[in-house]
Amino acid sequence: MTTIRAIRASILTLAISLAATAATAAPAEHASSPTTSIGNAIAARIIAIKCNRPMLPTTLTQAEIGELDTFIDERQTAFMMESKANQRLSEMVFPQLARDYNQLYSTPDACDATARHMAKATLQQVREVQAGLKQRAEVKQ
Repeated sequence: MTTIRAIRASILTLAISLAATAATAAPAEHASSPTTSIGNAIAARIIAIKCNRPMLPTTLTQAEIGELDTFIDERQTAFMMESKANQRLSEMVFPQLARDYNQLYSTPDACDATARHMAKATLQQVREVQAGLKQRAEVKQ
């Protein structure tokens, strides 16, 4: 199997697994809470790092990149703890996804306004998700 096919197969498997996980979530929680994927957060992080060049407008600050790192770590850990299959999938897909985005955004042409906007929008979604998780944790206590 070629590398591209392996990547596509891994991403498809991840998407199916994430969809199955989302489908089993409580309907009230799922309907009222904003969502963003680990993959989107990884992409936003890579864009923020690769596109922070002196001649381009700043995408995200170091503190904002730290927020993305925290989200990625927490959500990836939660995903991996759900099952052994998720753990194997996560160990395979997320590093490859990061490498692919790293390669994609290593050229200055890729760091356009659309990419920077996507990174900022994803950060806003991450903040909403984190606030919702914090609120639910407070309600449980």
